[in-house]
Amino acid sequence: MRMARAIFGATVALLLGLLFVAVPARAGGPTVTPATPVSPVAPVAPVTPVMPVLTGISAAHAASAHADLIRFHFQLAAPAEVTVQYVPASELIQDGSGLPVAVRGRSFVKVVFHNAAAHDEEGRATAPRNLFPVRATTNVVQVRSGGDFEGVVTYFIGLRQPAPGPQVQPTAQHTGTSVIVAIPTR
Repeated sequence: MRMARAIFGATVALLLGLLFVAVPARAGGPTVTPATPVSPVAPVAPVTPVMPVLTGISAAHAASAHADLIRFHFQLAAPAEVTVQYVPASELIQDGSGLPVAVRGRSFVKVVFHNAAAHDEEGRATAPRNLFPVRATTNVVQVRSGGDFEGVVTYFIGLRQPAPGPQVQPTAQHTGTSVIVAIPTR
């Protein structure tokens, strides 16, 4: 009997509540905004920006140009923003951790690719982290990863010869899916 009264009371309260919501609003009375029906559309996956991914590194010597060439191969396209410069040994620092990076050589070139990656979606490396020895060149001793952190990929290139004066700098050339770093030789 108590249960029947409890069910009856709950039903009456529910009906009164529905009646209150269904009655049109009068001037000065409460208003109820009907809920908009949700369409049964499949959830949309978040859009992630497509970033160039470093997939390989190769080396060559261009005798006629008096330069060693290091080619960085990318999937999709080469990143638009690349910086290349001679740096002292004190600037051979790992991206993210700030730890020193051991690179063989008497002088060093730092190559930084912005808005790029050197790993796949599972975090596995997609390019070599260390090339040593580099046999196809006359000046390049080693090419070593300096980081793959938050869309910035850094490589250090160790050289046999000391860095030339500030008027001679390494250059970077974009060729579709590659960036070629030219390092002057003597």
